[in-house]
Amino acid sequence: MSTDISDLNGRPVIIGGGAAGLMTALQLAPERVVLLSKSPLGAEASSMWAQGGLAAPVGADDSPALHLADTLAAGAGLCDAAAASRIVHAAPAAVEQLARLGVAFDRHADGSWRLGLEAAHRRNRIVHATGDGTGREIMRALIAAVRQTPSITLLEGVEARRLIVEDNAVRGVLAASASGALTIATNRVVIATGAASAGCTPTAPIPADVSARGSRSPHMPARNCRTSSSSSFIRPPSTGRRGRCRC
Repeated sequence: MSTDISDLNGRPVIIGGGAAGLMTALQLAPERVVLLSKSPLGAEASSMWAQGGLAAPVGADDSPALHLADTLAAGAGLCDAAAASRIVHAAPAAVEQLARLGVAFDRHADGSWRLGLEAAHRRNRIVHATGDGTGREIMRALIAAVRQTPSITLLEGVEARRLIVEDNAVRGVLAASASGALTIATNRVVIATGAASAGCTPTAPIPADVSARGSRSPHMPARNCRTSSSSSFIRPPSTGRRGRCRC
């Protein structure tokens, strides 16, 4: 690794090279940020294995209000209504942004969305890419966009070990690579280690080494630290009761 670590001090640090981390780095551009990924981008990201599409009210017969109603009905009282409303209203713009970033979503010959009907949705609103390869296609496009964005310093093969915390405030990130330990001084950190649902469904096609380890690391999170995840579910509590749906 030839990057001079001292040049990175003070920049926001994003921990995690999955969809959440990549999108966060792109959203912050042109602000200069540091993105830490413990493996080559895409190698261990659970989003690469996501076969389902994205739900968004982009059809001519659909609306955020209808999408929200279906979501709350399916949630059967477990949904956070305010969070669900924010998500469904933002979904069409999010899909459009992904398309601008290069995601090749499935479309009809006239260029309109090819929308699927799934689960409890009463409208065709599931946007797929390459059939059941939506996650892989999204990751392909995001990885390409990150590598082409000059404001993002990407450190692959660098694993965050802990946050440096003083007076309950983040002061830096302690990380490690094949070359040894390194410290990045910063008071802005986003933990985007993802895979929050990895243990929810034992038969899900998620690699064993995708373990959301950031959520269990010492001193994560703390003040001045934000968490981000591409997953829609919270890991169920140890009591075995169902997790709370947040979308």
